[in-house]
Amino acid sequence: MVKYNKELINKINGDIKTAFPHLFPITKEMSKTFDGVSRLVMLDRYTQKDLTLDSLSIGDIVITIVKNDPKFPARGIGNVVDINGDTVRIKLEEDYLGAAEDADKEGCISRNKRQLDKPLELYFEQIAMRLAHHLGEDETKETIEAFYHEVSTLNLVPAGRVLFGAGSNTNVTYFNCFVMPFIHDSRGGISDHRKQVMEIMSRGGGVGTNGSTLRPKNSLAKGVNGKSSGAVSWLHDLSELTHLVEQGGSRRGAQMIMMADWHPDIVEFIISKMQNPKILQFLIENIKDDSIIQAAKNKLKFVPLTESEIQINEYILEQSRLTPGIFSKSIVDSSFEIINKGGRYEVNNPDFLTGANISVAITKNFMDAVEADAIYELKFPDVDSYSGEEKESYDAKWMDIGDVREWEKLGYRVKTYRTIRAKDLWNLINVCATYSAEPGIFFIDNANEMTNAQGYNQKVVCTNPCGEQPLAPYSVCNLAAINLANMVNRDKGVVDWDKLQNTIKVAIRMQDNVIDKTHYFLDENREQALGERRIGLGIMGLHDLLIWTNLRYGSKESNVLVDKLFKFIAVNAYGTSIEIAKNKGSFPFLESQGSREKLVNSGYISKLPENIKKDIMKYGIRNSHLLTIAPTGSTGTMVGVSTGLEPYFGFSYFRSGRLGKFIEVNAPIVEEYINLHPGITKSTLPDTFISAMELAPEEHVDIQCIIQNWVDSSISKTVNAPKGYSVEEVEQVYMRLYKGGAKGGTVYVDGSRDSQVLTLSKDEDDKFTTPKQVDIVELGVELDEEKKEPKAAKTVGLRSDRQDRNIGVEPGDICPICLEGTVENIGGCHTCTNCNAQLKCGL
Repeated sequence: MVKYNKELINKINGDIKTAFPHLFPITKEMSKTFDGVSRLVMLDRYTQKDLTLDSLSIGDIVITIVKNDPKFPARGIGNVVDINGDTVRIKLEEDYLGAAEDADKEGCISRNKRQLDKPLELYFEQIAMRLAHHLGEDETKETIEAFYHEVSTLNLVPAGRVLFGAGSNTNVTYFNCFVMPFIHDSRGGISDHRKQVMEIMSRGGGVGTNGSTLRPKNSLAKGVNGKSSGAVSWLHDLSELTHLVEQGGSRRGAQMIMMADWHPDIVEFIISKMQNPKILQFLIENIKDDSIIQAAKNKLKFVPLTESEIQINEYILEQSRLTPGIFSKSIVDSSFEIINKGGRYEVNNPDFLTGANISVAITKNFMDAVEADAIYELKFPDVDSYSGEEKESYDAKWMDIGDVREWEKLGYRVKTYRTIRAKDLWNLINVCATYSAEPGIFFIDNANEMTNAQGYNQKVVCTNPCGEQPLAPYSVCNLAAINLANMVNRDKGVVDWDKLQNTIKVAIRMQDNVIDKTHYFLDENREQALGERRIGLGIMGLHDLLIWTNLRYGSKESNVLVDKLFKFIAVNAYGTSIEIAKNKGSFPFLESQGSREKLVNSGYISKLPENIKKDIMKYGIRNSHLLTIAPTGSTGTMVGVSTGLEPYFGFSYFRSGRLGKFIEVNAPIVEEYINLHPGITKSTLPDTFISAMELAPEEHVDIQCIIQNWVDSSISKTVNAPKGYSVEEVEQVYMRLYKGGAKGGTVYVDGSRDSQVLTLSKDEDDKFTTPKQVDIVELGVELDEEKKEPKAAKTVGLRSDRQDRNIGVEPGDICPICLEGTVENIGGCHTCTNCNAQLKCGL
């Protein structure tokens, strides 16, 4: 923990007393400042700041950008040493000097005032005090003290929106999760939707949109005597807001955008974020479906060779003839193909839809067609041929229905735009998930079968950006996480069930109060939030708990405890909500839009113990939904435990994000465990210290499905798969999730993206790989039996593994190894800026 000097503490306390009386001063009992990246997360994300910098003076702690980077601008902490007008000189703390390229010999940098944040809360207890008094101001003194105790001891960690917003005297939202209604299929409807999304993100919320109600490409737009550009183009426009809106003063926006599997533009949607030209070429040359071929072609562009590139590729071919083996076969084949075609392929519009995570809303009809190897219809309301009366009904009702199956059942005309073999569409999803980590999958029918919203006649339309909250239109949810690392008697290696029960009770009461304390900026959100009183209690530190109980994450033995643990959390959460309802009443929608009987017979609650269901019938229940598993990436990193339900990605790894690129993170549990177990060293840790990449993907899936059984909302979970994982294996993971009752899922094959948030080292190896034979077989492509490769398959633009070559190239040339970077003189070697291959001159 960082120790602040008395002079700085007195200065901060004076600032608080003078200008920020709603905040709490530092007292001698406070101790939690955290270290390293945990401290940076707390100060940057969750503390209150002097936004005007009126109180800024020499000696103050400040946060600033220490290195500019388009994706990962590094932030750091330092002390003000001089102020000259708007220019501030800052002496950086030692941890951040390495990233500051412009630091002088004294370790100082100069920044404009507008690039600084001055935190007023240097201790986590200040945040806990602010939060407890604000959320508990209508409760008893004992309740406020309970709120403070659970948060300040890190037994309970509210989500970032609550940590930052509660008691801040600002209009930011305390809700993390928002979902919009289906978009009205009109220019005005799209504009209104876009405006509301912008308002949500500007105040700190992450928002989900299902774009399935937008008409397909080339449909008639009779009002302007033209044709629609299609649903996907409009959704891209919506996603661009993420790049423009700074959220609530502390982070960029976040969006989830979905499209249903029955939508005629679904193929374009699935391919829209593919960044690998090799995979697009593979699809064009080896898939029979015309719509997939055309979508892949639209995503590619041909770039003619420059004179320099022609010379390099001709040189490669010449040297390969003179000295066989100097270049790999893939490089030689690639050069031959490029010379033959006079150019190479690149991805067209690589930034398309990058402002959102995307997922396909998967129906049971589609999954049945996949399993039956049936033909699947892509269809939409037949709006092009509707009469005036039918068009009026469409304009009035379609956005409320949002499901072509229901629309057809209501008797409205539907048009089948095309048919596709269900397995071809399913394989396309899996190919793109394997080689670009998107789209994710949301089993929308599973989610609607198991939502408590059935009890008050509402339906799920989409999820929040991370997927843990399947929500009805305008639904919102606030989040908090129980720190399971604190719920263990470490000496005995057993769960402290009494402590866990007490934390659950405090958490439910505190989160219920959030609903009444947050600022509402959309009336529709206010109505929905107060009507269903949805909360999302989750966890962090599950892997820590399993380590302290001597169980390996993912093992059959650990899964038995996990099942017991999450049933315990569910039963106690529901019991607490029932107790609160006795005094404060049930959530209003239960009485006005549904019934207690319908609620207890809904998919999720029907699995709970009989005494819970009987008590709901007798007393009602305060909250419509209570449980979720959010990722807790930032809060978990701050606390220093495993995040969400995930195993540790590694016990020493690098994290890239808002705070910078390759921020080193070391798991405190390693030293804690060694200190408690004399004789154990880092090299002799037990197998309970398993990392995410060491687990079998099936183990990831199984623990997700076990926990989902006891969670009324959903789960944010990544199934990590090793580099080289095939499309067939990814497909098996998604099918296992579906059969196991999951509501959604994401598979991340290591290296499938150019840049990823978590890495085990700072090396950025070649991220793109060639489709494997097992992928080709799975897609039904005919093989050349002699060469064991697809007939007519090309090797256009293929990149090799990184390797060093003694090649006569000059600075400014295109790299002959990866064919993408340029050569520069770095440290005396001619080095590729893209793949880092060292290309020494002078053969």
